[in-house]
Amino acid sequence: MLGKMFDYIINQSQVFTTTLQEHLVITFVALAISIVLGLLLGILGSRLPWLRDTLLTISKIGRTIPSLAVLALALPLLGIGKPPVLLALGFIGTLPILINTTIGIEQVNADTKEAARGMGMRDLQILTRLELPIAIPIIMAGIRTAAVVVVASATLAAFIGGGGLGDLILRGHSLNRDHIMLAGALPATLLAFYFEEAFGRLERWATPKGLKEETRAAVGLISVLLAVAIMPLIFGVLLPWDVSVDATGTPTVLTGLHSEYRAIGLPVLLLSLLATMLPRPKHGAFTMSLITSGLAITALVWLAIGIVTRVGQLRLGLALLIAAVFAIAVITGYEFILNYRARQAKPEHLPAVASP
Repeated sequence: MLGKMFDYIINQSQVFTTTLQEHLVITFVALAISIVLGLLLGILGSRLPWLRDTLLTISKIGRTIPSLAVLALALPLLGIGKPPVLLALGFIGTLPILINTTIGIEQVNADTKEAARGMGMRDLQILTRLELPIAIPIIMAGIRTAAVVVVASATLAAFIGGGGLGDLILRGHSLNRDHIMLAGALPATLLAFYFEEAFGRLERWATPKGLKEETRAAVGLISVLLAVAIMPLIFGVLLPWDVSVDATGTPTVLTGLHSEYRAIGLPVLLLSLLATMLPRPKHGAFTMSLITSGLAITALVWLAIGIVTRVGQLRLGLALLIAAVFAIAVITGYEFILNYRARQAKPEHLPAVASP
């Protein structure tokens, strides 16, 4: 079954890439709408008690409504296509952000806010310099939940003509082809895992130092940038590496997963994914950074050799892959340098001083 699925993705690479791109566009636009509305309404709710109760009641009721029902309710308002999908997904994603923003701001200690007022800070300054920084872990948890819910619910957009990976699921169901359904369902599931990991890293990085749990390893900007680099890395393999036209004028599109370039694209993809997704433990950071930077450099060298020996013309997919792999190699290399300096600065690495 998995073999048939991969064959379908390779042979129908244009179809798969188009649906994946539509899915991501829907997800990011809906998530951006959710973040703006959720933060705005959450801040207003924390300032206006009468509005707070109304918003929280709507949020609690809204989270009990199935995603497909929300899409169906948006259909009569905006018709078929992407607008009702964005409206429905924006509503679904707004709810956890709204709840977490309101609760996070309200949990800031009242004495702390009173002390800030005593120092002459205005309400806007208290909000931006005190309440939001303290509430950021709770707010980011809401954004992470919204991201996972939105990317998972975006598969339902196909039911009202919104496109995305749900199109493959419906097509496979109508044709009774399980491998086509799997070609839509499995990437959607992996995207949900990816969003959970990426936004989890962003949450831990954005949390102020004094609020971070001691039991969890701190996540720096490096880990966030590595998570961001995964998206162009995957698209670099899936987008065209070569396009040829036969005598009848029919174009043939080859990607990094086709047999002509699979020996380049697949190892580079796997090595780079390992370099970005391997955990960064607090203890043994130097050893892990040595491994990840080695994987990234190996991927870059392998890609360079493959380009020189087998690739003729530089296409969009290959250019995107080169940029992503190079960025990953630079980031992991910088991470290794930082960990090496930190290791050298430890007391056990200092030269022993002779006793008098």
